[in-house]
Amino acid sequence: MAPRGMDLFVPVSRWLRTLCVVVVASTTMQLGLGHAQSPSPVDFNRDIRPVLSEHCLQCHGPDAEKRAADLRLDVESEAKLAAIKSGVSAESELIHRIDSADPDALMPPPSTGKQLTDAQKSLLKRWIDEGAHYARHWAFEPIRDSEQCLSQLSASTENETNPIDRFLKERLNAAGLDFAPEITRAQWIRRASFDLTGLPPTWQEVETFLNDTEPGSFERQIDRLLESPRYGERWGRHWLDIARYADTHGGAAIGFTSFPFSYTYRDYVIAAFNRDHPADRFIQEQIAADQMGFHENDPRLAALGFLTVGMQFRNDHDTIDDQIDVVTRGLMGLTVTCARCHDHKFDAIPTSDYYAIYASVAPSKTPSTLPTIGEIADEAARRQYQRELQSLSTKHQQFVRDQTDVLRHRMRMQVGLYLAEIAKGVTEQDTSTQFLSYRTDDIRPIVFNRWVKFLDGLPADDPVFGPWLEMKSWGKIPPDEFATRRDASIARWNSELADNSRAPEQMHALRAEPPKWNTLILDAIAERKPASLCELASVYGKVFADTQKLWLQSLLEATLEATDETTVVPDDHAQHQAINSPTYRQLRHYLYSPGMPFVISDEDTARLTNRTISDLISGKRGAIHQLNLSSPGSPPRAMVVQEDSNPREAFVFLRGNPLTRGERVQPRFLSALSPSSPQPFEDGKRRLGLARAIIDDSNPLTRRVLVNWAWQNHFGVGLVRTPDDFGTRGQPPTHPELLDYLADEFRKQGWSFKWLHKQILLSRAYRQGATENEPHRNIDPDNALLWRLPRRRLDFESMRDAMLAVSDELDVSIGGRPVDLAATPTIPRRSVYGFINRDIIANLMSTFDAANPNACTAKRPETTVPQQTLFALNSEFIQDRAARLAAIIKQSKTASDDEKIDLLFHRILSRHPTSAERDLSKQFLTSLPPETTAPDLDKLWAQLAHALLASNEFTFLD
Repeated sequence: MAPRGMDLFVPVSRWLRTLCVVVVASTTMQLGLGHAQSPSPVDFNRDIRPVLSEHCLQCHGPDAEKRAADLRLDVESEAKLAAIKSGVSAESELIHRIDSADPDALMPPPSTGKQLTDAQKSLLKRWIDEGAHYARHWAFEPIRDSEQCLSQLSASTENETNPIDRFLKERLNAAGLDFAPEITRAQWIRRASFDLTGLPPTWQEVETFLNDTEPGSFERQIDRLLESPRYGERWGRHWLDIARYADTHGGAAIGFTSFPFSYTYRDYVIAAFNRDHPADRFIQEQIAADQMGFHENDPRLAALGFLTVGMQFRNDHDTIDDQIDVVTRGLMGLTVTCARCHDHKFDAIPTSDYYAIYASVAPSKTPSTLPTIGEIADEAARRQYQRELQSLSTKHQQFVRDQTDVLRHRMRMQVGLYLAEIAKGVTEQDTSTQFLSYRTDDIRPIVFNRWVKFLDGLPADDPVFGPWLEMKSWGKIPPDEFATRRDASIARWNSELADNSRAPEQMHALRAEPPKWNTLILDAIAERKPASLCELASVYGKVFADTQKLWLQSLLEATLEATDETTVVPDDHAQHQAINSPTYRQLRHYLYSPGMPFVISDEDTARLTNRTISDLISGKRGAIHQLNLSSPGSPPRAMVVQEDSNPREAFVFLRGNPLTRGERVQPRFLSALSPSSPQPFEDGKRRLGLARAIIDDSNPLTRRVLVNWAWQNHFGVGLVRTPDDFGTRGQPPTHPELLDYLADEFRKQGWSFKWLHKQILLSRAYRQGATENEPHRNIDPDNALLWRLPRRRLDFESMRDAMLAVSDELDVSIGGRPVDLAATPTIPRRSVYGFINRDIIANLMSTFDAANPNACTAKRPETTVPQQTLFALNSEFIQDRAARLAAIIKQSKTASDDEKIDLLFHRILSRHPTSAERDLSKQFLTSLPPETTAPDLDKLWAQLAHALLASNEFTFLD
């Protein structure tokens, strides 16, 4: 047990040399108990699946591409066809291989470094001898009805009033164990306060609870804590770990870029927990709030920060992968992103499933303007912001409009450049490199891909590109054969033209009709005689470049006719031939009409400009970004996404390469979690379809994951100790019936987290102490059966906030822009409102195991490092809080040192000091010579407060 109270109090000279924080290291939880006391018969999910997953399935599992010897050991029918003979282990090839003395036959191969232990071999033999019974993976089985789970408990547990205790007691009784003795009421309220609010109780709250001896006092305290706004801040912070929340983009080589509105997602989460927003609705909104019928400025749109507040990768495919990960691993405990390049090696998640989720998310992009979801109270600041925004936006729009017009006109001179690339056999270019800078003569991948798709969609008799399509269909042939076919085709096309097609009055007359085949193209081919598709690309390039140049010249000449010095020419005059010509118009259609390859929005074209222009556009956009970031009049905005109403087709990317496409996929849910054949999600509402599938009653994972997550944050470890992996590589639940009971009741109680908290905190299991018990430890070394409450160190946020709270400095204002937690003097906001920089993780946060904001964090790491002790000894933050406490003690109305010492213990440790602690404290305070001055005495009180703040009892929950 962690040292308490005066164990840490020594004379000041010695304390300054030796004071340290004793941190109890958390051992890695392994579910060994199940193997040590494995019941008969052998259970496949508990005993066999982990062995196969660890040692066999990488080569003999779901991944068809990497499967060896065409053998699957995860599928019963295939395993028993080739490697397992039910009931006879001695005749099973699997056993022969694991026992083989031949290194070429031994499985797993010695090269893998994964050799089976004798115990694992014996377990496999016993399993086969018992019939080699398979079972579906527990996590994919339907959640059992809560009443059914209760009915299966033995009568020996009926004296427990809380169902949680009945499930735990059943397993404890079977192992000959029992709960640890209960903690005191003072300890319980401290534990509950930290668990639900992340803050210690005030002494007045402790006394009120201690004096409340009426029935229901525990429940009343829980209700009070759940109604506190501090509850949402505490549990919102837990959720932000899952959402990989940060206030910067990440990935910056130099400096960092901040999100102006990340805080709106954080505030949405906190508000949702405070109002006990049903978790199913909570999840829906975070995936598809924009598709749920809310008005355009609804504050709930901020929920979409769940998708958008992650790392801002330069490669769109990586960004989508990150979104898939937070949705699937964060909400369902499945490592779906492992199937990005190949079928999942351990779970039933084929690559097609990954790209079905990809197709559900990929069409959604962040719009250029985010919706406002709140007002600014300072009217003057709001007006100033609007003026500055209008000015900056106008400058940006004007510059972008002009420069994108220039770029589009330049690209219209480059038809030959794109056709030449297609002629080389290139079918697609990777648009993930679009963040790179361009030169004028560079091919833009997005434009190239538009040309490929455009040409593929043209009919064979297209008047301009029909000749290109026909000659391209010939494939790679010798130049002489190409020339022969070319001449024959030209003759045929010419024969199909009307006799007067080349007469100027027909080709260029205002009222003429366009020809069946564009004569400018035919004449150019006949004149230049291309002998290959690459040479034909050059022919087309020159015709289109000449057409573009002639058009711009003609526009200028026609425009000048409107000036005073120029004679007006009739519209049908020969001088306007290029403008009026249906033959030229036929060509210009491919350069200017909507949907043509070069006709792209200003927003998209701006990404394709040359480096100098691109940097200037970024600078003007950055000025708007900075205004949103820093202006006091900038209204809160939701970091939304919008789905393309006409999304492109989706395909499997073979080995993750977007240029190597496999089968076409529909946006749909995971096949393993679909009761029947999964149905495609509706276009325009793909994310809503995904969200509904995630919370559907038929999906057993989401509720299990959420319940396990809540349990973990109360007990330190979950019922499933791999909270972000409920797949075959994860650990099975220590109490599967309890997990299902809570998951089913969670649904029946309206997906209420507050209901779930109350059930857990009212349990006897939660009231037990963290006391060690050696006999129990020998039976259950990992405390899998919960015979004691795991001791937990306060996380970084609770530790910092508690120190501010006990020194009466904590600012409890809610929401708003993030603050710098490292600022001097200290900004006393709650830590959940601190600025999180994913580019440069603050040393203090990493020292105390804060979540990594670059990825979904279902469980924070637990480390014990010297820096934690050094912080307790040397931190100015703790010293300042200690000095503040000393000032409070000095200003208090208490007269005696005894009363002052009591007050210090009440504030910091939420209890009375023992008589020994009081005596040692007084001895410490009187250890200086009689001539000690008042300032020296103040320092002693501060050092006493420092010792208590640095003690294990303050930083650990027993």
